[in-house]
Parts: sequence; C-alpha cells; structure tokens
Amino acid sequence: MRKARCLHRLGGRFKAIEAYREVLDYFPNRMRYAAAALYYQGLCHWQNGEEAKALAKWRKMAQDSDYSKHFLAAPAIYQLAGQLAKQGQLDKAAEYYAKVAVTFRRSNRTAARQALAKAVYHYVRGNPNEPKLRELYVKAGTFDPYYPRRVKADVANDRSYWSAVLDRIRRYDDFKETEKELRERYFRYWAGQMRGKFPDWDDFQIALANFTLVYEKDLARWQQRLDRQFAARGRPGDYARVVKWIAAYAGHKAKVKQYYAKLNFAKMPNAQIATLMKIMFDRLKDPELGRNVLGKLRLKEMSDKEKTALERYFWTRDEEVVRRVCEGMTDADLGCMELLRYYRYRRNPKAGLPLAERMTAVSKYAAEAQWLKAELLQIAGQYAKAISAYQACNNPPENIWRIAECYAALGKLAPAVRELRQVESFFRDRYGPEAALRVAHLYRHFKLKEKYVAELRAVLKKYPGSRQSSQAHVELENMGYKPGGGEDAKD
Repeated sequence: MRKARCLHRLGGRFKAIEAYREVLDYFPNRMRYAAAALYYQGLCHWQNGEEAKALAKWRKMAQDSDYSKHFLAAPAIYQLAGQLAKQGQLDKAAEYYAKVAVTFRRSNRTAARQALAKAVYHYVRGNPNEPKLRELYVKAGTFDPYYPRRVKADVANDRSYWSAVLDRIRRYDDFKETEKELRERYFRYWAGQMRGKFPDWDDFQIALANFTLVYEKDLARWQQRLDRQFAARGRPGDYARVVKWIAAYAGHKAKVKQYYAKLNFAKMPNAQIATLMKIMFDRLKDPELGRNVLGKLRLKEMSDKEKTALERYFWTRDEEVVRRVCEGMTDADLGCMELLRYYRYRRNPKAGLPLAERMTAVSKYAAEAQWLKAELLQIAGQYAKAISAYQACNNPPENIWRIAECYAALGKLAPAVRELRQVESFFRDRYGPEAALRVAHLYRHFKLKEKYVAELRAVLKKYPGSRQSSQAHVELENMGYKPGGGEDAKD
C-alpha cells in the first residue's frame, strides 16, 4: 500500500494502479487497506481523465457493504453522486448522497453535511418524495446538519419531522417566473401529503391552505379554509390566535380588519400587543395601523429593558416613536443615552451633539458619550473639535486611528502619519502591519507616489507573511513595480 501511494504521489499513476490492484488481489478482506486501494485506484483514473473507469471503481466501493463504511468512501460516493447528477440520473444520485449522509454522519461530518443537504433538496424539490425524505430523516437523525440525534422509527405523524419538512418546502420555493407549472406541481404534491393530518395544529393548517392556494388559485376557498380552521378551535379571549390569523391574512385588508375587530386590547398583555404591532409593520406593511397598535401599548407597565427593545425596533422605522419611548423611560439617563445612540446610528450630529454634551457629565455613561461625541463631530466635518474629543477618550488605538483620519481630512499629512506611527510603535504585534499600510495609503491620497511605493516596500520588508504584506505586493504589481526591498525599503 505504501509503495502504491509513493508511486501515486510521484505521478506514476499507471504503475500505482497496478500496485493498488495487488492490495485488492491479495488482501481483499483487510478493509483498512483494500477499501483505500479501491478509492485511490478510482482517483488515479480520475486524474488520468478516465472518468468512466474512476466511477466504476467508486460505484463498486459504494455497493460493497464493507468498503462503503471506510472513511474514504465518503468522498468517493459523494463524487459518484455528483457525476450521476450531471448525467441526469438524479434519483440514483440522491440515493448515494443519502448513503453518505447516513453512513458518515459522525465519522466524516463535512461530507455528511454536504450530502445531506443535496439529498434533502432532491426529495423535497428535485423529485418530491415524502416516504424517502422520511426515511432519510430517521436514518440520518433529523435534517440538522450539525447535531444529529436519535429519532423514533415512525415519524409519519411526528410534529418535529413535519416542522422540518415545512421549513424545507418554504426554503426551496425559489421558482422562476417561467416555472409556474413546476411550482404548482410542487405545492400540489406537498399539499396532498399534508392533507388529513394535524387538524388541531394551526400553523400546519395555515401552511396547507397557502400551499393549496398556489395551484387552486381560488381566494374564496382559501379564506373559507382559514376561517373554518379558526372557528373550529376558537375560544373567547384567545387573542394570540387572532393575532396569528391577522398575520396569515397579510395583504388582505378586509380580512385583517375583520379579525382586528375581534381584539380587546385592554385584556391583552403588552408582549402580545407588541407582537401584533411588529406584524403590522413588517408583514402587513401598514405603518398607520402599526402606530395605532403602538398606541394601545401600556408603556407605564413596561420595564426600561422592554422599552429599550421597543425603541430599538423603531430605529429603522420611526424617529418620533424612538424619541417618545426614550423620553418615557423611568431611568431618564438611560433614555437620554439610548436617544444619543440612536442619533449616532442615524448619523445626525445636529440632534446628537447636545445630548452627548449632557451625557459626558453622567459618570455611568461618560466614556461612551465622549466617544459618540467625537464620532458625531467627525461626521459633522468638525475635524479639529473631533480630534480634541478623541484625545479625551482613553481607548487606544481606536481613538488614534480616528485622530489620524481627522488630520488627513484637514489636509495635514505629517500629524496624520505621526499618529499612525504611534500605533505602529506601541501596538506593533497586533496593529503594526495595518498602521504601516495606512501610512502608505495616506501618501497615495496626497499623491506622493515615491513615498507611497517606498512605504509599500517597507510593509513587505517589516511584516512578511501578513495580510497587509500581500496587499502591498498586489498594489505594487498593479503599478508595474517589481515588489521587493532595496534602498527605498529601508526602515
């Protein structure tokens, strides 16, 4: 075996094939060696461009009950499956992918994860086959790519299994405009597999109604199914269920209005109202109704932690709401600080700077407020003031990077370089390469080509092997220079 491997590694693949054959002829039952010899025979053929011969070896490996358990069988069978897929033998390819996923779930996790994803995709989308998918779920220990676990043999009526199936059905619904018929056939199949199951599982029944709508194209029947499901298991005061139906009817204003009228906000907890509000903004795309729901929240009953989560949700949606919630916090300093963070996020120095000045006097938030003040001054283009503000921050080298940026923005090259040299001197091990490269880029920005080239070469010399050295190499080559040392690369 070692002789064969040496021949193979030296490029003598034809001789290696003969040597591997000796292992198979004389020691076919020594699995550790025979299975490896069969795999490497196939690899030699593959590297010689003899795909048919390579696939024949790997097919033999896949079909042998003992050889197929060898760790090298994983890449062999995976490669075989890929070639079968290219040839249009998709069902056979899926069988081999499933074999890799099951056999090597723990011994070759990377190959198993890749194969599992391809097998699941085929049985869900490529050629939908629920019995095969169910079998794979049991044998592979769920569809979880990282944490397989033992499951019971019969999962036909297991909610965990069907939750995983529903997730994949939705995930693989990426049909093109020209594939409408294929999409309808896809959802018709899966709706057929779901029908008659879990009458008390609302999410399942809503999904079934949605899948059926794709190929029936009958809105009235779709609404009847949803309304019937709601009525069959409805209980007075079950407002969480009403909220679920409002979400299900997203895009259908009349039905949303009908179910919205069933709500009694006085009897709903704040968390439920907040969930509904987010549905209005995110799924229904109805900010007017969302603000109406927001008005139903009893802010006085909410903790500052809950208020923080609420106002941060609105950072990308509504400044007025952010301001209102922050101003309504029990801890006034926290509310003010959150508002300052928001204005920094929105890059609004006009509104943020007065708050920053105020919060630098509050010891609990002083350091963060000082940093945000410096950033807002930089955003405002007040670079001289920003430099002073950054100098008051005690978080090198972060503040030094920013000071260098501000000097550069003011057109002051020498002090900008001086700041970066400080970083290079005091934080050489961690930030030296980056500081040196930034110096080079400053020279480029100020159109000092000779200094730019010299500094790039200095980066190569001082920090070989670093990412910045690789970048300097590329930049020099792009300018037509031969990267290297020399007089202009001296420290």
